[in-house]
This record gives sequence, C-alpha cells and structure tokens, in this order.
Amino acid sequence: MAAPLIDTADPLDCDAVIVGSGAAGLAAALAAASEGQRTLVLEKSRWLGGTTAMSGAGTWIPNNRLMREAGIADSSEETLTYIRGVSPPDWEATEDALWRVLAEQSAPMFDFLERTTPLAFELVRHPDLYAEAPGGKAFGRMVSVKPISRYRLGRLWNRVRPSVKPQFFTYKELVDGVLKDPWRGALKLAPALARRLLLGERAAGNGLTIGLAAGCLKLGVDIRLEAAVERLLCEDDRVVGVEARIGGQIRRIRARKGVVLATGGFDWDPAAMGRHFPGLDLTGAPASNSGDGQRMAAEVGAELAHMDQANIAPATFTQYEGQRHAQPLYETYAPHVILVNRHAERFVSEGSPALGEAVDARGADGQHLHLPAWRIFDSRFASAAKLSMHFASREPGFVRQADTIEALAVEIGLDPARLRATVDRFNGWAAGGVDRDFHRGETVWERHYTGDRALGTVAEPPFHAAPFLYVSLGTKGGPRTDAQCRVLRADRSAIAGLYCAGIAMASPIGTRAVGAGTTIGPCLTFGYVAGRALSERNA
Repeated sequence: MAAPLIDTADPLDCDAVIVGSGAAGLAAALAAASEGQRTLVLEKSRWLGGTTAMSGAGTWIPNNRLMREAGIADSSEETLTYIRGVSPPDWEATEDALWRVLAEQSAPMFDFLERTTPLAFELVRHPDLYAEAPGGKAFGRMVSVKPISRYRLGRLWNRVRPSVKPQFFTYKELVDGVLKDPWRGALKLAPALARRLLLGERAAGNGLTIGLAAGCLKLGVDIRLEAAVERLLCEDDRVVGVEARIGGQIRRIRARKGVVLATGGFDWDPAAMGRHFPGLDLTGAPASNSGDGQRMAAEVGAELAHMDQANIAPATFTQYEGQRHAQPLYETYAPHVILVNRHAERFVSEGSPALGEAVDARGADGQHLHLPAWRIFDSRFASAAKLSMHFASREPGFVRQADTIEALAVEIGLDPARLRATVDRFNGWAAGGVDRDFHRGETVWERHYTGDRALGTVAEPPFHAAPFLYVSLGTKGGPRTDAQCRVLRADRSAIAGLYCAGIAMASPIGTRAVGAGTTIGPCLTFGYVAGRALSERNA
C-alpha cells in the first residue's frame, strides 16, 4: 500500500467521493447526500452522464410502484425466481447475493428517486426477455423517464453528454412508434416536440441524467467536470481518498466515509478490449469509458471478474466525437431477413433476446464460433428497413447486392452451396409458419415486436448482405463486490472504504440480460445501495 498521506486538508475533502456521473454514480451521490454526507462527484469528461446520458434509458425495475398501481402483481420472491431461472446456470454460486439485492432493493430505490428528484416515470409496454419463465412478467417491470427541462441544472444546463440517439423522445415513444416508423412517429409527436424544444426538455438518457443531477444539486452535492481521478489513496489497507487532476493541478482529496467507483466500462482501453473482446467492430460507449475504475481497483488488490461480459447488441454505425461509433438498431426480428455465421449457417433465432450472447459465443480455445456474421435479406426487407438502409448508405459497399443467393455468397466470401441450402431451409420453415430450427417468433418477447410477421421468406431479388457488426454498448466486467457494493479481494475480504457500482463492477447481469433495461436498472440500484452502505460506515 501507499505511504501515509501528509495531513494537509484540501477544500474538496468530504465524506464521500463518487467517481463518475452516470446512473450509478449519481444514484450513489444522491443516496449518500440524502443521509447527510458531504458528497463530491468527480467526472473526468467535460460532459455529465457517461453512457447513461447516451442511452434510451429504458429501466428494468421489478415490483415498482407504477406496476402495483396498474394492478400488476410482483414481488421480490418472483423476481429472484426469475433471475435465477434465466441467468447462466453456473453464475448462481457467485451472484445470488447480488441478484437478491436487485430483487429486494430495486423498488425501494425507485421510491427513493421519486422522493428526492424531479424525475417522473411511466410504464413501457415491454415484456421481460424471458417472460414465459417462472417469475417472468409480460408487462410492468420496464419504465422510462418523462421529459424534463435541462434548465433545472443551472450552470450545468448545457453540460449533459450528447447522444447518437434522439433525446427528445421518451423510451416509450421510441419503442412504441418512432423506431417502427420514424417519419410517421415523429410527425405524430410534432406538437410535443415543439413544446420540448421551447422548454429545453429532454427525455431518454439525457432526461434521466438531468433528473438525477438535479436531485443531487438540491441536496448540496458538489459536481465537478473535467476532474480525472488517477489513483486511490490508501492508509493501512484502507481507501481514504483519491488523487485527481482538476484544473491542471493534482489534488489529493480525502473521503472520510469512502470512495465509490462508478466509472463505467473499459470499452476504450485497447489492451483490455483486445484481450477480452478480440475483433470488436465498434463500441457505443463514450471515450471516457477507458477502464479507470477497473485499473484503480486492481491496483489496491481487488479481484476483477466478468471481464468477458458486455452489452453485445445489434447496431449500425454513425459518427460521434469524430470517430466511427455504434448506433443501436434492432431490426433482425423483421420478416425477410436471416442471420448467418461465417459457415453460412443460421445459429440463433434472429429475434432472440439472447442474440448478443449467441453472436459472442466462444469455443474452449476462446475463439469466436460464429464471427464474422452476416444479415442476408431480400428486396422486401431492404424497402422496409428504412433506418438500417439510411445508415448503411453512408458507407459505400457496406451492403452488398446480387441477383442470386449464390452470387451474393461469392460477394461476401461464403460457400455458395451452403448459403443456398441455408436460405432454402429457412424459406421452407417460413412457408410452413414454424421455424423448427430456432423457433423464431414463438416467445412473448419476439411476438411483442413481430406479431404474426416473425418469419417471411428470403426469396425476392435482388438479395442483399450486410455485416452484422460485433458491438459493445458497454462492458460489464470489473471488481467483484458484496451485497453492500464493497469491493472484494480474491479471498473475499472487503477493501475498507472502497465501493463500486454500475458497469464498472463485475455485473451480476452479464451479456445475457434478463430484461431490456437491465443495464440502467441495476446501475441505479447498486449505486443507491453503495451510497447508503457508505453512509452507514464508521469512518
């Protein structure tokens, strides 16, 4: 451990230092400040909100107040049964205590946010990813924020991180209409959008960030941007503060109760990504997600886990901060398209909630089983997939086209006979109405998107192929934590004074999500738990 600190006070010395300003960090700050702790948030970027601000902010909160008021029964016991039943079977031994936290603390966290922030939420008509499983719900656990004015942030009103997603729409509006038919959906909402523009209102991830930060500011939380924490300060095996670069100066800031790492993922750490996600095409996380929390935790003895887990999701590409960047876009569930691997074979239902996990599947040698993968579709899908084709048109050659399946296979380097056989087999299932290989369109989740249109032959030329990009919207590996979000060593002893929350921690919800919104929801819940646990600690 580092040598004892020189006992020199810094004006920023406080009870709680929160590193990072996404959902987890702001929830932790809010919880700590509500318990009377002098709280400081340090964000290394010039922008507030991290990955959260860039997201749609669909949020999975079981047993929430809104679903209860709508007459939808839920309980922590049902939630825990559901998570246990659909998570990877070998995870229960290490993650069950954290699953229990999600089952028991998500609803209290939600009530807490409604009491302490100006946020207002609404139910989103979204099923759990595996609604058929014991404890699953077809509706109720998914919520989104309503629009909120960014002028509530005072001097920070224009410092919320921009997004590649439109932030004038709520998540509910996006999934219920805008993404299904962008132009008609936007036209329908035109009066509301005009009002939001006039009042400075934002929704989705920007809205969630605004509401959380506004609640923090009301409680006296000091939020500093462009404040990069570079290392943790320790005394006698205890974390007692941070060393940060603020305004070009190195500051050594004490935290009497503790430090919460909420720094996000490590998507922009080339060495770590090359080791854990070789061949990744794009990330949807901001460049500030460079693994600072994981690195600093490891430096003081933390055990890192789940470093091969991430929010692997369907996406196209766009530009963000001068770099090629992921734009989330989920269209493979639509008719007249299939997904094939490098062997020209289907390997998953194209509408599966576990699509990302299937794409990222690896063999015993750690090598990918299916990548590179391709979307194969006909002229009907090309005409209907307006957003997908719009983004693809920005990069000539991204979508290949041919008059026959065999010629298309040659274009993309696949075996023509095998691709022909794969398409014919799928077309046979589509004509019969049942996908006997992967049961596409048979789950509650898939029917939510497709109704009776889950299949549809790939038969009308010209035929098209587009890479199915290997994308992370945020890694989910980091230091292991206990049920109080205390960071653990390999021997499971806690590092005193150090907490971690959000996707900086070893998330108990990995690549196999249990619901849409099970990135943001757990970030909020574990941030809330960390802030409360820190407040209860004897300094």
